[in-house]
Amino acid sequence: MAAWAGAILVLIGVVGWWAGSRLAQSPRDNTVRLAVVYSPDEDAQDFRAGVQIAVDQVNAAGGFLGHPVAVELFKEESYTDKVELEKLVAQTLQLATRIGKMSSVLAVIGHGSSATAVPASVVYERYHKLFLATHATATSLSNHRLDLTFAMQPNNADNANFLARWALSQGLRNVVVLSDNSGYGIETVDQFRSLFAQGGGTILHRGRLTTANRSIDDLLLFLMDNDVFKPADVDAFFVPSSATAESAHFIARARQMGLTMPIIGPEYLYSRQVEEWVGVQSMRDVVAVSIYDGDTSTPEGQLLAAPFIQALGHPPGLMAAMGYDAVKVLAHAVKRSGTLAPDAIADNLRISRYEAPYIGASGPVTFDSHGLITDTTAHVVRHDGTRFHTVASYRKPLAPLAEDGAEAPMTRSSPP
Repeated sequence: MAAWAGAILVLIGVVGWWAGSRLAQSPRDNTVRLAVVYSPDEDAQDFRAGVQIAVDQVNAAGGFLGHPVAVELFKEESYTDKVELEKLVAQTLQLATRIGKMSSVLAVIGHGSSATAVPASVVYERYHKLFLATHATATSLSNHRLDLTFAMQPNNADNANFLARWALSQGLRNVVVLSDNSGYGIETVDQFRSLFAQGGGTILHRGRLTTANRSIDDLLLFLMDNDVFKPADVDAFFVPSSATAESAHFIARARQMGLTMPIIGPEYLYSRQVEEWVGVQSMRDVVAVSIYDGDTSTPEGQLLAAPFIQALGHPPGLMAAMGYDAVKVLAHAVKRSGTLAPDAIADNLRISRYEAPYIGASGPVTFDSHGLITDTTAHVVRHDGTRFHTVASYRKPLAPLAEDGAEAPMTRSSPP
């Protein structure tokens, strides 16, 4: 909390400086630019490829109202709970301000974490840039109610809700929770614990995935030999963390130690990078949540898949779909609004859920009045030792959980 307080103080100071400054103007050429901000991890290549494929298709169809569209790439530092947050926020504000001053940039797509997306969103609002956040899941991103910010994925509360409901529907009642000390980990755990307990589940232990004084092997030794529970008592692990590499190390070592129960986590576990680090066979019974369903395909999903496979040699996943859909839903809103004015495009992004929603590679891409994706379907995906498959789907927004937690998913269920 102290780290976030420091970050907020930095943000307040910068906003105060903005109040006395004027935006430098430069002549506008005919090209509309999309600033794509990415972290050098978490399937960044897939994300950038999804964006570029969509831009190529938009340009082939005439661009944005006759204007050619171009991508400007910006790399940011990856966030984990070991990164100095105040420094990262300061770097983010500098980068966002630099992008904000680029008069030809209509919209920003990306930012690899909530830790950078949330402060950047304030900057983009100040400089009148549309912001489609493809990775961030913090509830605070949409709670700020910024006019030009749109969250492309369900937030941490939603994802924890989906996973708790799925776990309860599978009869998983005794869970060990392991997370890092990031806002992402803490918020997701709190939401999961609340709903899991409401449905009759028990948290056997809540601990840190890693600390400065304890390795993954030390953690596994405790899980295998302690006075509170035995490995046979554990139905599943729930592991939300911003430290992707440490999560992958935990999964790999747990499997090597013979812990074969499901390891459940939010969207970040549905990652080709995690699969490569862990090993395909050791990924068996790793469970995640995704707004993208790799087992079915929409027409836009087919338009993404063919060039993506040709370029990268493997099917698109969640982040490729997020990059692709961000560009395409923006093109949809530009066409329907008939203008490149950010306010009008933002209005159309919100109202389209009631008129002509864009159906992307990930399904319907529609937003509520806060800019959070809604009226869509999230999928619980489970790895079978070869790849992830969708095993349950939940419609967002969700209905209240039944008192006994015995709610069936909307479609499909896991095999026994």
